[in-house]
Amino acid sequence: MHPLNGARERLDRADESIRNLNAEIDRFLVPAPVITMDVDVEQRRPIVTDPDREAFEELKNFIRGQVVPPRMRVLTGEIIHHLRSAFDHVAWQLSSADFQANSPNQVEFPVFKERPELCGVTKNKISRYCRKIQGIASSTALARIDSLQPYHRTNPSRDSLWLIHDMDRIDKHRELVLAVFIMKLDIQANATAHGFGVCMPWEKMPRSIHLVGPPDVKMKVKMSAQITLGEFSGREDLPLIPTLHNLLTFTVDSIESFAEEFA
Repeated sequence: MHPLNGARERLDRADESIRNLNAEIDRFLVPAPVITMDVDVEQRRPIVTDPDREAFEELKNFIRGQVVPPRMRVLTGEIIHHLRSAFDHVAWQLSSADFQANSPNQVEFPVFKERPELCGVTKNKISRYCRKIQGIASSTALARIDSLQPYHRTNPSRDSLWLIHDMDRIDKHRELVLAVFIMKLDIQANATAHGFGVCMPWEKMPRSIHLVGPPDVKMKVKMSAQITLGEFSGREDLPLIPTLHNLLTFTVDSIESFAEEFA
């Protein structure tokens, strides 16, 4: 059995749970109105009808009156925990048998938002980061672990690994906060242009095309209620399911990057 199979099974389970959660969210949001508006591109304003205004009021009332069921919070926490555990599983597989036997509770995939002290003994204490990777001998694995650390990012608090780690910590000690929010916009546009081409009889394609008048642009904007993570400022505009899909993709890619360590 491949050493990463345990982590892979967790990620498969996370993927299944995301699909199940998505179905529950869809059922929960069935009563919420969906508003579709035509947009006058030339005038740069939407065409809002009286039914649109009524639907918008219904949508606002739906948002105000809804509380996300606790079950959805639990399912989200389980998904995040599977992602975080997959990283710890990799750290365990990379650790030596002696370290696993003598310090099993110390094995953990490090996640640091701020750059830690250099590895080594400082005032008779090993830094927290180094303690977590003490049983890993592979220099390439250690370099890969370091490259994944949030402290390398411009905004570490928005890094995927940090979000997974932080949400798992929050869910274990409190619970994740999910909220219904209103502004998910889907925009579709079609443009039709009128013109004529200049083409010689022996040519299959016109050598030039001349447009007549401005293009006719038709746009539709759809507004709907969505569920999002209420914990993280600056991410309220991203619905929950795409967020979880992005974190799952990141985790799968990160875990598979260690596969060559076991070749």
